[in-house]
Amino acid sequence: MKRIIIIGAGASGLFCAIKCKELMNNVDVIVLEANKQPLKKLLATGNGRCNLSNKSLSFDQYNGEVTKPIQEIISQFDDQKEFLEEGLLTKWMGNLLYPASEQAKSVAEVLLDRAHHLGIAILTEQTVISLKENNQGYKIICEQASYDADFVILAMGSQAGLLSTENDRQKIIGNLLPMVPFRPSLTQMYTSPVLKSLKGVRVKAIVKLMDQDALLSCEKGELLFTDYGVSGICVMQLSRFYEPGCHLEIDMMPSLEEEELEAILKKSPLTRPLMGLVNTKIEQYLFKNKEPVRMLKNLKLSITGLRDYKTSQVMQGGVVVRALDDNLESKRHPGLFVIGELLNVTGNCGGYNLHFAFASAKHVANAIEGIINA
Repeated sequence: MKRIIIIGAGASGLFCAIKCKELMNNVDVIVLEANKQPLKKLLATGNGRCNLSNKSLSFDQYNGEVTKPIQEIISQFDDQKEFLEEGLLTKWMGNLLYPASEQAKSVAEVLLDRAHHLGIAILTEQTVISLKENNQGYKIICEQASYDADFVILAMGSQAGLLSTENDRQKIIGNLLPMVPFRPSLTQMYTSPVLKSLKGVRVKAIVKLMDQDALLSCEKGELLFTDYGVSGICVMQLSRFYEPGCHLEIDMMPSLEEEELEAILKKSPLTRPLMGLVNTKIEQYLFKNKEPVRMLKNLKLSITGLRDYKTSQVMQGGVVVRALDDNLESKRHPGLFVIGELLNVTGNCGGYNLHFAFASAKHVANAIEGIINA
């Protein structure tokens, strides 16, 4: 009997295991997971609601090696159809796809129920130390056991977030596959100055990421001032494009032009006109400034760095896509596949990363089925 071993029981790994077993019932499918339980990160996705996908699957929402085969994998996957086949009803809330229950726990329970029903072995607390190719296929060496496999699917993700293992993926697979070093993405920013007096203040803003006078990216949304810098969805989106030496330009009142603001303030009967326009903490901060309107419309903050992997939603970097064929199989090591976040493909906030995790998982399951039944 052929054996497929998947390293990593996250969203992509477990979904791939299910698809493999559905397509090849006579194949032994094992999932190795370093944590004490599978799907830990999935349970925290979307603040516990699990944003599965996005209606706007444009490729500019992804960083890394978004090659033509990767684009096809992303565009050909029908989330709602696939999840319904597994018993999970989903619904659109605006452009975002969620489970009908609006609970990540529902997604996890469905995947685990399907895996159990199909007879998939999920072995937890299996920390992989090394992966070696041999004449029979591959040997996976863990801290307390070793496993032989005809096919290995790497679904180890990255170390992003407190719920991930901190194992060095490079040490485990670097002898077989080239990797782009991981770096934090979809994370918060350290700034100079740090506006501690504004800690906890949220504003609807237009935020530009600038490299001197060059615009790198721009986002509109909620910005949160913190005791280390700034956070919020728009800041996390911009972190994908961060380069050392960049700065932010923040428009905290995008609904009004600078001239309109000046006119409103001149007509105001208040001794401190900004009191009637902005958050009190912002008003107190701007009151001390000689050019409050300019600061309100174009607050400049230098970025001194990104917060580390522990607070990141994902990591940029991963296995070099061009080292793989269109099936996401290693060009040099047959039978070795890579899926999900471990690949050098990173999506924006809004369901893009989970969509790719599931899409790449199904793609590889189909590829292995084609090889075995050729």
